[in-house]
Amino acid sequence: MKKISKQAARQKAVANVLATLRIEQLAPSPSVINGLHAYLAGKTTSDKLLVDVMSHHAPVNAQKPQKI
Repeated sequence: MKKISKQAARQKAVANVLATLRIEQLAPSPSVINGLHAYLAGKTTSDKLLVDVMSHHAPVNAQKPQKI
């Protein structure tokens, strides 16, 4: 089996993310684009990128108050 480099794996992952956005007729925000560039450059991990994107774009469900 042919082994691919980390850089090639990162490029493929970014291409898949962008393709998925195109399929869904969405465009990445500037912060997502910057994050993807940092990921490609090896300056961040996919886990950190995901946390960053989720903190900027995913709604946070407010915790319901508990009844006493």
